[in-house]
Amino acid sequence: MRWSCLVLVALIVGGCGLRKEEQHVRTVESNLAAAGFRTIPADTADKRGALKNLPSRRLTETEQNGKRYYWYADSDGCGCAYVGGEKAYRRYDAMAQQRDEIASDKADAKMLRTVQEVEDTPGDAWFWQNVAPEFFPR
Repeated sequence: MRWSCLVLVALIVGGCGLRKEEQHVRTVESNLAAAGFRTIPADTADKRGALKNLPSRRLTETEQNGKRYYWYADSDGCGCAYVGGEKAYRRYDAMAQQRDEIASDKADAKMLRTVQEVEDTPGDAWFWQNVAPEFFPR
């Protein structure tokens, strides 16, 4: 009984991490497509083999015929690769920066709310100098 509970907890905790990872991958792929990256399905044996040789789920830069291209391979998920040029990469990068700024602003606002909630100094702190002088060194 005890082992089955431990296994169940491990599966739930492991599953939450996996779900978050998969959600992140879907967000990245959606942003790549929105930025103008083309989706190339690995619909032949040759393409599947080539896809397996690319770094998985990592944006990779390559140069061909004097032009710079960016690849994102997902052999485990969609079984496809996303490819884009300089313009698509710049759009994707701008989207990522905007997303990071929004996340940073949300984190700042949350921290400020936390500080305001935790702040327990009364507005009339001068009054407490006489009542508890040990907390107000001179």
